[in-house]
Amino acid sequence: MSASVATLLIADGDVLVRSEIAAYLRDCGYRVVEVASADEAQQIFSAGEPIRLVLADAHLPGSMDGFGLAQWVRAHKPGVGVLLAASVQRAATVAGELCDQGPMSARPYDHQIVVDRIKRLLAGGS
Repeated sequence: MSASVATLLIADGDVLVRSEIAAYLRDCGYRVVEVASADEAQQIFSAGEPIRLVLADAHLPGSMDGFGLAQWVRAHKPGVGVLLAASVQRAATVAGELCDQGPMSARPYDHQIVVDRIKRLLAGGS
């Protein structure tokens, strides 16, 4: 795999939703690591995976939800982009405070919106 290919971490407890967006992002040329919980996400980071961006469901199962994972990434992995998805407007509002480019309020994911936001984040744009 080329060194220029960005590695994305998709954290979503719903395997069908997660695998669908992961497959789409792979088709777009990204390397994708999938996890079902924030705990698994932390394990991936601990293993040294070169994650550039995290796309997480706000309602992740495990010891912390997506909001907690976003806070953890901000504190422990500076420079890693974060996008949170939520299906409830209140959760989307909170997600907007924790992630880059504002929240993604639609779940299941709108594939093109996800790719557009990932490209902007990886390019360092706003």
